[in-house]
Amino acid sequence: MAKKNMDYWYDGQVKRYLQQLIRIFSHFQVAENTSNGVNYNTVPCRYADQSRMVAQILRNNSENAISSAPFIACSIQSLQVARDRIHDPNFVSTSQVAEREFNTATGQYEPTQGNLYTVQRYMPVPYNLTLQVDIWTTNTDTKLQIMEQLMILFNPTIQLQSNDNPLDWSNVFEVELTDVAWSSRSVPQGVDETIDIATMSFAVPIWINPPAKVKKQAIIQQIITDIHETNNIEDLGFDTDLADFFKQVPDTAEIVTTPGDYKLQIDGASAVLLDSAYNGVVWADLIEMQGEITATSKLKLNLTNDSDNDLDAVIGSVALNTLDPTKLIFNIDPETLPADTLSNVDKILDPRASYPGDGNLIAEATGQRYLITEDITKTGYPNWDIDASENDIIEYDGTKWLVVFDASTIDALHYTTNTYTSKQYKWYNSSWVSSHEGVYNTGFWRLLL
Repeated sequence: MAKKNMDYWYDGQVKRYLQQLIRIFSHFQVAENTSNGVNYNTVPCRYADQSRMVAQILRNNSENAISSAPFIACSIQSLQVARDRIHDPNFVSTSQVAEREFNTATGQYEPTQGNLYTVQRYMPVPYNLTLQVDIWTTNTDTKLQIMEQLMILFNPTIQLQSNDNPLDWSNVFEVELTDVAWSSRSVPQGVDETIDIATMSFAVPIWINPPAKVKKQAIIQQIITDIHETNNIEDLGFDTDLADFFKQVPDTAEIVTTPGDYKLQIDGASAVLLDSAYNGVVWADLIEMQGEITATSKLKLNLTNDSDNDLDAVIGSVALNTLDPTKLIFNIDPETLPADTLSNVDKILDPRASYPGDGNLIAEATGQRYLITEDITKTGYPNWDIDASENDIIEYDGTKWLVVFDASTIDALHYTTNTYTSKQYKWYNSSWVSSHEGVYNTGFWRLLL
């Protein structure tokens, strides 16, 4: 029984079904021979149960107006509960939905993840809708044109989608032609001047959904504690009304607290969960605190030294590893990697073990670039004819090899990609390392379910 405090709710579901059904029979044409040739006229389609006011306007407020033809009228003949399609009425399906970050300044969605939602969908109620389609025509030729175009569509059904909501599990439905009444007039016709009506009946199994429950996730994923050095707060002129007062006090330490305080190791296409002793931990221990791995789950890696920096993150999709519960399958999104500051290298190699044209390397050509892992000299390795050091990048200019990246003179951070393996490397602390592989401490990685 509805109570006075019950919230009003209406979603127009039957109306949307009708709109989709009427679209099936809209925009058909019939050919008409005229003195100027053949004209193609569109046959209008409308809902038969129109309001009395609209009907009066269409007749120009006159009782003597004759209904125009041809036209198609659709109406609901019956609506019955489908007992054979009823499922558990208490069933609830829960889905985790990740929203893309929305930039209010630009009005555009960003590539990073935004809000997380939990959607609880309740079991819909099944109904069998019978649709009646009346085809009004003034002559047999027009009638045959319309009927032939319609009958060819249903063999025996067509499938439609009631809406574009990806979370609506009942938006796909079928329309089946079940009966055709060829004419409303008796045969022989005699002198009867009534407009001929052909009636087609369609069975449409539909679902009526109750409201879903949408909850915005507000799980605390990280706690950052700033530790400041001061002996007396009053001497600092502490103001209780100034919320960010302590931002002006120099930080001496920062403690980041996350569930389990786990570390993360990225090794190729694997993401390994580690405890404080760097032992592998089963991912289920962490995932069950938050939800479950889905097709939209992401792993976000912070490459900076600032745990608050969420802009320069590397993001990739994750999936469960059925062979090792301590690992997730990690597929990085290359578009989120830092931009290369140096041109790509063709390979990373030991120049002492091979040289161009020796069978292991292709012959030297203009533009070839190699990152070398050992020192070479002109006298010791004449096939290269260059003096170069470990970690240098050398390039062939068409006549000779040149050092284009002198590792001994460069301290700045640089990025380059090895086209042979498609891996990106960075020049950091006088060595080349993977731009994103390694161990991430607590607070510098995040699993987004």
